[in-house]
Amino acid sequence: MEQKNLKNILESLLFVATKPLKAENLAIFLEIDAEPIKAALEELKKDRLENGIILLESNGEYQLATNAANSTFVKNFLNAELREKLTDASVEVLAIIAYRQPISKSEIEAVRGVNSQYSIRSLLMRGLVEKISNPLDGRSFLYQTTTDFLQQMGLTSVKDLPEFEKLVSQIKLPQTPELERENSAPDSTEDTKESQT
Repeated sequence: MEQKNLKNILESLLFVATKPLKAENLAIFLEIDAEPIKAALEELKKDRLENGIILLESNGEYQLATNAANSTFVKNFLNAELREKLTDASVEVLAIIAYRQPISKSEIEAVRGVNSQYSIRSLLMRGLVEKISNPLDGRSFLYQTTTDFLQQMGLTSVKDLPEFEKLVSQIKLPQTPELERENSAPDSTEDTKESQT
């Protein structure tokens, strides 16, 4: 694998990673020696030194992060983003986490049927949910609601959430014109009975 290609691949992997990565872990995944990965990571760190996104290294772990020189702008942007209302997608993810916690990202996405990364990130940033380690898989996380969530909802415990079945029973699904016609059409058996009398 060429060094340039390796740098590009490593940059992509670090961008999507949810936690810092070691060269050894990347080596296992890419099925190559750790030495060329370490060299490529050091090159990437130098290349990105003056960029908006830099490569941090601490105790042999690497992670992409925003440049400290831009911290004021980033902070202001994030604060503005946090002040915005939650999107319908974020509310949906929050409800899934609240009722099914602790729950993994893949389980959330199985319920919704779509990628939920942005919504989870938004909820984490607002402090409404938190990541906890998965006791069954050390490589993944589970999500649960926080005390901030309880405060904002006016609850003392997640046990105080309304019963899910009760909530669902109160939701009226919109009917399509075809269903409305079927429901309003008189029963054919009753028609024949009436015509016979």
